[in-house]
Amino acid sequence: MAEIPDRLPSMAEIAARANVNPTSLYRRWGNVSVLATEVAIEHAMRDFPMPDTGSLKGDLTGWADAAAQLLDRSPLLRVLAANIHSNEPGLRERIDALARRGQELELVLARAKARGEPTPSLADVLEVVLAPLYFHVLFFGPVREAGYAARLVDRLLTLASLKTK
Repeated sequence: MAEIPDRLPSMAEIAARANVNPTSLYRRWGNVSVLATEVAIEHAMRDFPMPDTGSLKGDLTGWADAAAQLLDRSPLLRVLAANIHSNEPGLRERIDALARRGQELELVLARAKARGEPTPSLADVLEVVLAPLYFHVLFFGPVREAGYAARLVDRLLTLASLKTK
């Protein structure tokens, strides 16, 4: 696992590593915050696709486990937290690209509903599963406890089944 740096490299450092002219990077991304945000989001989308296991519990548990791994191994959370309120040109659009993950979650929920499974709302998924994962990483460090994500999903599905009764 690659070590997460304490600071973002400069555009000049990135350009030197990529063997390109820094002006190419500035022209496309404008600054290192925008570049880092795009890289972190694209990494998350590519390396952690939404699972399709045939059950809502399996899909959400696979997704939550992947989210915990991503938060542990990637600077995504740190980059997003540092840039979420920035007014940098182009940054808001890249952060909004995370809405694609929300759309993917909506598809998971729609498939479950079509199968007749008790289905929580997207807001419930984010509040009961994703928010505790972020909170854990921000305040306690990486999620090391086996089954933590699965327990969050179990809570969510219990709430969803109570709402349908």
